[in-house]
Amino acid sequence: MAVRGRVLIPCAGILLASAVVAGCSVAEGSSPPPTVQPTPSIVVPRSTTALKPATDCTGSTQQLPTESETGGVQLTLSTDPSRTSLLLKNTGSLSVVVIPDASFTSRLVAAPYANPQDQASRAALIAVNNSGAKMSDIPRYVPLTQVITIPPQWAVCALTDSAEETASVRYLQDRQSSAEYFVTKALADQLTVRTSLDRVRPALVRCAKSTLIVLASHPEMSDIELYVEILSPRSLCQAGYKALLGGDTGATAQLEAAVIQRLGGAPRLLANSRLFSITAQS
Repeated sequence: MAVRGRVLIPCAGILLASAVVAGCSVAEGSSPPPTVQPTPSIVVPRSTTALKPATDCTGSTQQLPTESETGGVQLTLSTDPSRTSLLLKNTGSLSVVVIPDASFTSRLVAAPYANPQDQASRAALIAVNNSGAKMSDIPRYVPLTQVITIPPQWAVCALTDSAEETASVRYLQDRQSSAEYFVTKALADQLTVRTSLDRVRPALVRCAKSTLIVLASHPEMSDIELYVEILSPRSLCQAGYKALLGGDTGATAQLEAAVIQRLGGAPRLLANSRLFSITAQS
């Protein structure tokens, strides 16, 4: 029994040592467990450029719903990403008068890049703007420089001075300026091909003023009767364009016939509408 005990003890020691060695060999010979690298998240950098208020309407290319709250009116609208500009183009049949919004967060500026470029159209609008028309439907506190008439195919730009404000305006359909523009544009188309624009302008202003007088004096007349009266010898208008034609009776009659024919096909004049509001929102 003693012999067996002496034999067993070294065996146990050998086994224990072997186990330790084996364990050490495994630890020393194996590669350390791989380090798990975190998957980088994809971060979209924020824009460091804040939206700034527009300085004109050249960037107003985002189309908005067309505005047509009243008869004869159709305004094609567009804005920019900041919504601080609003380009209004009159694609309807009657003239529209535009003013700033009630709180005056927006101001109106010209938009020559969106307007007709022909001399007749420009001369006609200049005459309307210089006729001295009094617009009773426009609040008196609105500065005259911010009361803008836009006949068919003309445009105006509204701007805010803060990126926090959305561009907005008010407008109405205006009978006086519609009639003035129809008369002066029909005359300008005839006169600008016969004489210089500088000579034509005073005559057109005279005819715009005559249009206002006839409208006020004969509110019951039909449109064509009004136009005939405006071009009659009783009106201040005829003397102006007749002088440009050198007093030639035949040339005067020919011009009047062409103008009356043109005006006979003009859109029907309507009573003034109430004020409507528009903002640069989709």
